[in-house]
Amino acid sequence: MLDPHAISSQSEGMRILALLLVLSPLAAAGGLDKACTKRHLEVLIAAGEKNGKAGAEALDGDALFDSFAGTLLLQVRAGAEDATATDRELRAAFVALGLFLDDGQLSSHKSGRIFAEIETPELDAAGRAARGRPTISGREDLARHFALSAALAAGLGEGIARLAGMAKEMEDMHGLDKGKGSGFSFVDLAANEAGIRFAVWLLQDPAPRLAGLNGRFRQADCVPGFAGLPEGLRTDEFDDRFGPVGSRNYNRVWKPVEEAIAALPVYREEGR
Repeated sequence: MLDPHAISSQSEGMRILALLLVLSPLAAAGGLDKACTKRHLEVLIAAGEKNGKAGAEALDGDALFDSFAGTLLLQVRAGAEDATATDRELRAAFVALGLFLDDGQLSSHKSGRIFAEIETPELDAAGRAARGRPTISGREDLARHFALSAALAAGLGEGIARLAGMAKEMEDMHGLDKGKGSGFSFVDLAANEAGIRFAVWLLQDPAPRLAGLNGRFRQADCVPGFAGLPEGLRTDEFDDRFGPVGSRNYNRVWKPVEEAIAALPVYREEGR
């Protein structure tokens, strides 16, 4: 399994990522049901439009994200006739959630050519108008990180999802060096990993795990706390304090994140 946190050379990691992004549309083409994904996307748009008409009862923020995710879980469970159908529906649902929240990043990326064939400009515009302000831990960007990483894990594999997330943080870090980026963020990476872990966990044994969730998604069950994690780092700051990726100083921050995710209720309770 490819793990960007075990890559000691950032340039080597980027070369691997470039190769994967060339090959990934071929891998996704046979494993993603476009019609099913489009149907889930339309369900999300309809749910957003309904919420927008709810007036004082309309959901916002974390509750809105949880509602969208729960809607998809119910939809998947209702449409799953057998194990093959469940896997197909679940992968499509994760990709639909990513497309719904991503502002075009997923479908415009090289790895997302397959996704661009699903979300038409009309669906993209409808999604932007309908979705409101879903958040994770009060932040819209973390909702996007979670959803996009889950979508990439479901559509292209967890290795590609992790490498794509790391590439984005490197891009943000180098952008901040030039005064126009947000910097390297362990918070973003933690949200990425939470999305990847949730998607992979569900896809490993979907029927009983969907039944256990019973159409409910709660951030407290599958998203870690982010307090104290460094973010907004320039290259010199990252190198001085944590670099390179996979080093002892880096892992002092990252390993507790992985442990916190593994200890979250949705994973801990299943093992009881």
